[in-house]
Amino acid sequence: MRKLPLALFLIILAAGPPSVRAADAAAGTSGANFLKIGQGSARAMSLGGAYVALAEGSDAMTWNPAGLAVTQQRELGFSYLRYVQDVDSPLYLGYAHPMGRTTWGANFSYISVSGFDVRDANGVPQPGSEVGVRDGMMSIGIARSFWYEKLFLGSSLRAVHEDIAGAVTDTVVGDLGAIFKPNPTLSLGFALQNLGSGAGNVARITRGGAGVRLGDFVTVGLELSKASDSGARVALGGEFQLPEEYLDVGQLSFRLGYRNGDSLGQSSDETLKSLRLDRASNLSFGFGLYTSQAFGYGVSLDYAFVPYGALGTVDQISVKLKF
Repeated sequence: MRKLPLALFLIILAAGPPSVRAADAAAGTSGANFLKIGQGSARAMSLGGAYVALAEGSDAMTWNPAGLAVTQQRELGFSYLRYVQDVDSPLYLGYAHPMGRTTWGANFSYISVSGFDVRDANGVPQPGSEVGVRDGMMSIGIARSFWYEKLFLGSSLRAVHEDIAGAVTDTVVGDLGAIFKPNPTLSLGFALQNLGSGAGNVARITRGGAGVRLGDFVTVGLELSKASDSGARVALGGEFQLPEEYLDVGQLSFRLGYRNGDSLGQSSDETLKSLRLDRASNLSFGFGLYTSQAFGYGVSLDYAFVPYGALGTVDQISVKLKF
């Protein structure tokens, strides 16, 4: 019998802070929890995950497939996520292809972790024994706009592969989503994720929320989500934008988010201490740059930073090309 270290459990329990999940009666009852760590969108991560009503483009299928239909151009996205305890997602690719009012999309992500400290049932190290984690998913989706682009409906089909120390599980699940924009100010979003498979293979998630545009510069998002293997989570995010017409060369955004959860302890990082973020585990920060003048293409760069208390910090960078 082998015992695996913290990094493996962080993948299994990535849906939320371990101290919160330990109090949930259903904690640990579902697999493929690597899907919950927020791959694909640094913007969504920096907003605390308050993204179900704001999702758009090639990364929308991670949060709400209806957001595919919001994009007006073909879009190719790439994202790199550095998680805590040396758990990384080195590759996320997403693509959105509008065809009139209908948009097709696809995405792919991969996580690979190795170098675990393997021990037997008595806690004795086992040199030469290798245990790895290789997780991935691939999705295809379709979305369409209705009612003069006020209502957006979407769905996606996702193949999930999970390999933890040789225990392999392959599952196919589906998502349904909707976004309603009654006016340019308000956006309402709803999504049902990971349908069609037993909750023991992939946790089912229900998301609902709203986004509000406050003038030309500020957007606020609110989301309530509930997974089948954890309690409800509330996320709140704010984004301050300087539009491209104000800066001539591009658009600049600053973001702040909050997601409820218990404390994860205190970080020993001196930089975080100087910024008084050493005890922060529910906040997220980020910024974004966008220009439509890069050799005739639209290019965006987004970055997210999330302190996780004693566990370290999380970074994600996303790049999008619109053409």
